Amino acid sequence: MRTNKPYLLAAAVVAGPIAGVVWHLVDTVGLPRTEAADYLAQVSADRDGYALGTMLYMIFVGCSIPGGLAVARVLRDRAPLAGTISGLLLALAGVLGLIVSGMRPVVLGLTPEGGLAAEAVEAYARYQGSAWFGGIMLPMLASAVVGLVTQVAAILRTGVLPRWTAPLLVAGFVLSSGEFSLAVTVVGALVQLAGTVPLAARLIAGSEAAGEAEPARAALA
Repeated sequence: MRTNKPYLLAAAVVAGPIAGVVWHLVDTVGLPRTEAADYLAQVSADRDGYALGTMLYMIFVGCSIPGGLAVARVLRDRAPLAGTISGLLLALAGVLGLIVSGMRPVVLGLTPEGGLAAEAVEAYARYQGSAWFGGIMLPMLASAVVGLVTQVAAILRTGVLPRWTAPLLVAGFVLSSGEFSLAVTVVGALVQLAGTVPLAARLIAGSEAAGEAEPARAALA
């Protein structure tokens, strides 16, 4: 019996970083914690880019969910505990990221083309200062960081993926954080993509190897 190849899972693993690259290119608005008036002004100046960026951001963070499943699947034989921890945390970061993305359409509603209203700035400032803002953002970041560190440690210890992917994943995550210039951010997203491709390749290769092993086991039975 042939093993189903996880093409969709592998495609999602690569689609996330690709969406991240395009998101950074089309949506140049600063981080959500930017001062409310400045943040909303940037959105108002490029509403179309922000709207497109919202869809790309949702794909980017949403793909962390199947990405976490992929990490757990690839690591399950060589580092099952690390794979489970990393996979769950990366998937959780994706879920929280999708929740965060729900605020972005609201931001568009606060930024009409005719200019900003003081009430809109005050409303967004209240959101930034709310427990909801930190209560989602901080766990999302913590889940992504701890999940990534666990994944990298497992890669370096087991060699289940090429060990050069580990520094690429870390460097890509840091450089694409939005704390740097647009050029550096885009380069970081590309580096992260390069570090992710071997994971997708291993998913397919591992599935093919399992499919080849089954007839061999049947012949020995």
